[in-house]
Amino acid sequence: MGMIVLVGFLVSTAIFALRLHFHGFRNWQASGSGYFSRSLVHYAVELFAAAYFARTETFASFCTAVGLDRKPSNLAWFGVVAALALRVLGHFVLIHGWSKGVRDYDILAFQSASGPERYLFLGPLLLLAPLFEESIYRGFLYKALRGSFSLVISMALIVAWTAYSHWSQYSVSWVAALDLSVLTILQCYLREKSDSLWDCIICHMAFNGSLIFLAFH
Repeated sequence: MGMIVLVGFLVSTAIFALRLHFHGFRNWQASGSGYFSRSLVHYAVELFAAAYFARTETFASFCTAVGLDRKPSNLAWFGVVAALALRVLGHFVLIHGWSKGVRDYDILAFQSASGPERYLFLGPLLLLAPLFEESIYRGFLYKALRGSFSLVISMALIVAWTAYSHWSQYSVSWVAALDLSVLTILQCYLREKSDSLWDCIICHMAFNGSLIFLAFH
């Protein structure tokens, strides 16, 4: 976890330096292609760090280690239904004014942009986050923790990691914090019960995709 934090910090520092010294880079980064590329680089560097500590030498061996080489199981449907139910419950709380909502940058940028490139703002939310976060957090970190700790402690540590990496949402809205924490536990349960990481990825995609649906309805 410490190395992933360090790698993320170094990437963010490098991007900040480029924005500070190159006006053209700052403008490009604000575009759909720039935002998508920055997100891709950030996730890819974290994934390489996870692959290194997982002691995998090839892409195929990493896929085998984290469960990407196996087809989704029937639990994927349970994950999708549970993720959508969680999203509906959170939306119910928000429309009744019982908690603050979180303004998602990806959707705000998509709404304010124009042209085909605007769809690239949704790429990290719909594609990159489910694929990379699940590969790193459920595929690598959770399985590594389970090698040393009990189920409950491992899940608690992953929930704590989710709170750290999504603090901008945890610190603003209690319902967002609850949704993300329960979703994290759900994904850890799927990883615990299934050899396929695709169950977690599909669940994550359903949860994020439902946010876009609710944002435009």
